[in-house]
Amino acid sequence: MVSYNDLFNQAAELFDQGKFDAAENILRQLNDTAADNPYILNLLGLIAQAKGLHGEACSYFSAAVRNLPERPDFHYNLAYSLQRTGQYHDALRNYQKVLSLKPDIKEAYNEIACIYEALEDDDKAIEWWTKALQLAPDYVVAAVNLAKHQNDIEKLKKISQQYPDEPLTWHSLAQISYNQKDYAAAQQFINHALQLQSDDAENNYLAGLINLQLNDKPQALTCFLKTEILDCNHYGAKLKLADLYSAQNDFNNAEPRYKRLIELDKNNFDVHNNYAEMLYRNKRLSEALEEYRAAVLINPQSPEACNNLGVILKDMQDYDEALGLFFNALHYAPDMEAVSLNLAETLVLLARQDQAKATQIAVNWLNNYPDSIYAAQLNHALKGEKIANNTSYIERLFDAFADNYELVMQNLDYSAPMALGKFAGSLQGRIADLGCGSGLAGQAVKSVQNKIIGVDLSEKMLSLAADKNIYDELVKSDILEFLKNRHDYDWIIAADVLGYIGDLSKFIHLCRGKKLLFTIEADNNIEDYHLDITSRYKHNPAYVEKLLRDNGFCNIETKDITLRYEAGIPVAGVLFIVR
Repeated sequence: MVSYNDLFNQAAELFDQGKFDAAENILRQLNDTAADNPYILNLLGLIAQAKGLHGEACSYFSAAVRNLPERPDFHYNLAYSLQRTGQYHDALRNYQKVLSLKPDIKEAYNEIACIYEALEDDDKAIEWWTKALQLAPDYVVAAVNLAKHQNDIEKLKKISQQYPDEPLTWHSLAQISYNQKDYAAAQQFINHALQLQSDDAENNYLAGLINLQLNDKPQALTCFLKTEILDCNHYGAKLKLADLYSAQNDFNNAEPRYKRLIELDKNNFDVHNNYAEMLYRNKRLSEALEEYRAAVLINPQSPEACNNLGVILKDMQDYDEALGLFFNALHYAPDMEAVSLNLAETLVLLARQDQAKATQIAVNWLNNYPDSIYAAQLNHALKGEKIANNTSYIERLFDAFADNYELVMQNLDYSAPMALGKFAGSLQGRIADLGCGSGLAGQAVKSVQNKIIGVDLSEKMLSLAADKNIYDELVKSDILEFLKNRHDYDWIIAADVLGYIGDLSKFIHLCRGKKLLFTIEADNNIEDYHLDITSRYKHNPAYVEKLLRDNGFCNIETKDITLRYEAGIPVAGVLFIVR
């Protein structure tokens, strides 16, 4: 028959071998018969600690300390887990108890210094690392931590020469280089640390962060996965993995990690916010709403969270609460252009229900933010005023819009480029694609028989267009300035671009001698053009045709098309082809 001591020794041996679950099973059986045995409780605490379950570990260590209060190692273990759960003052008290029982434990001095560093008490941190080194001058961990705390990279390099096999030195050099944005050096240092200690979770995690900055996402993913294997509850690695998988639309791998992170810490803003973003992209609006609300409760001053929650409420047609959140976001981040775009869009939607209310809110917006180009443009639009072509507004609008442009257009069933390409057939020669945006119209007409010049005001849109590799030249310019100064093309195309120009007389005049293919947003009930509440111009097709004829164009064909859908309503357009 196996004795109690034999079973305990067996559990301890399994623990030393890293077989934590097997060791835990034996200890729980022993604990059922000797519930208050401090040695069993301490070893159960060490197992929980090894699994990263420091809250559970604290419970075991506290019970062990109560039953055997004169053991310095029990107090040390408790202090260590308290420290990892952010209970710094309780941890300090237990480290002090360790030193009162056994004053020569150098590790206690080092950890006390680390706590004071976390508490941003620099003097105390330096004092305790100094005490550790006075006690043990060759204690390299304290020397490295002190040099790292002081950002003394030269001192760390000297330590690395003196102790080349100490992985903490290389890790610290990598961390400082990473903080200084010297990612190439950081990678060299962390690779050295990994050669010495490849099974360290923090080495792998820092390697992942560095690879992210070097834009090597596959290698970063590998590093974070290894971190998670080494420490199944490593919060940082699990969050990075969730975010990377979410960005790849791999929701099956992202979602369980977000849920586990919430279990580990329900008050983490980034987890709720990033999980909500994933849910929103997956069209799980009610769940996304719940997560964004949690994020806003944690940090009501976050403009990002207020904006994102507002977007969902806008989509759910709760315009009043959405506007309140957008204005709150604007208060904390007046230069965050996505907020202004969402404000303008929500007021347009509200105006379709109650234009007087939307107009008053827009007036208040402009009064409070008189420099807002978006508020000014919306006020003009809600009043239907005819204003000059505002190139600054257009440039900023599409720079802000660029990141989500094609996704938004897809959601609006945007069909102007496809209609343009279908109606045009095969275009030969040189083409000037005016307001080319991300290149959707260029894609529709591109063939081996033509060359295309893309023209746009937005640098970010031109960058998206460049990625398509269909343009022979890209030009950042106002389209009227381009037409005035460049004439080396046969065709002019403009898909859903003239909605940002009211008076088309100058445009048509500058197009003389060229073949044209363009769309307008059509309204037969106006004399010539007017600024719609969407901040885009509608034109009467008869007005456009008269301008064409007045400028010598004769062979004019038109086709009624649907440009896109807004709030489920088709937007009527007319496509012109003028040979």
